[in-house]
Amino acid sequence: MKIIEYFTSENKKHWLDEMKKCDWGAGQYLHQLLSENSLKRMVGETALVPMLVDGDKLIAFCTFAPLDDIQPTDMSPWIGFVYTFPDYRGHRYVGMLLDYAESIATVMDREYIYISTGHTGLYEKYGNEFYKMDKDIEGEKSRIYRKALAVEGPDKDRRYESGAKWKAEIVKAARENVDMTAYCGFSCNHCFLGEWCGGCRSVFSCCSYGTLYDKGKCPNIDCCEKKGLDGCYECEDLKECTKGFYQPDNDGASACKAQAMFIHKYGKEKFFYVHDKLHEVHDFKKTQEILGTDAEEGLKILERYL
Repeated sequence: MKIIEYFTSENKKHWLDEMKKCDWGAGQYLHQLLSENSLKRMVGETALVPMLVDGDKLIAFCTFAPLDDIQPTDMSPWIGFVYTFPDYRGHRYVGMLLDYAESIATVMDREYIYISTGHTGLYEKYGNEFYKMDKDIEGEKSRIYRKALAVEGPDKDRRYESGAKWKAEIVKAARENVDMTAYCGFSCNHCFLGEWCGGCRSVFSCCSYGTLYDKGKCPNIDCCEKKGLDGCYECEDLKECTKGFYQPDNDGASACKAQAMFIHKYGKEKFFYVHDKLHEVHDFKKTQEILGTDAEEGLKILERYL
């Protein structure tokens, strides 16, 4: 038995077919959301679907996401849609999935992880404590459980080690055959947080800027999708734009725009070539340390490395 993640799995159709065999209404709803590719729009861009499998058999599944059925809320992240197939119940297999989600949340430095449920006496077995009652998106009362993740000790150390390994596997799989050009003009390949993020075009986009916005999608991505653009570098309003990351008071706004202007002028292949050269010559984490606070001057700096 092992845990795999749906969005980065090799055979999504097979696992969807397996999930469809679920006899639980909420499980069928999750199947529908995944089939329609709408789960992330509902609960957040970094949503994962851990699945406990035995060969080609699906044993249990759940979701791990910024949101669940309690919205709006400042509580995050959430475990939801927890289900074990009848033939496999009674072996505490769900605990393996809970530990998987808790470990990744630990790596993300979350203080608590939450569960919304109508059950009593189930999640207590796995270290969760009743927190409060709240209303879900249907207006129904739900029991909110939470588990503390920040307490120092061997258990946190174990979760952190496991979570780092599992998250690295997800990031690696998410990045396969994906364009690493961020919509705004940054290079996801050269981001100082790249080891934790699949890139903003991937199935595991956890851009530190994007997470500031509803469900993890930044205004630059929203704007490009609405306009049908590959990225901000295709927009005729680029130089004057103040949306999203380009807000004038945002640290790195000019450096970001300089890179988008470079891509517009020279293309992505030369953009990544120049970035590689920059990192060979300079020791820096953020491009604004090199490109400065003026987009036109930043463009000229990039052009020196062609």
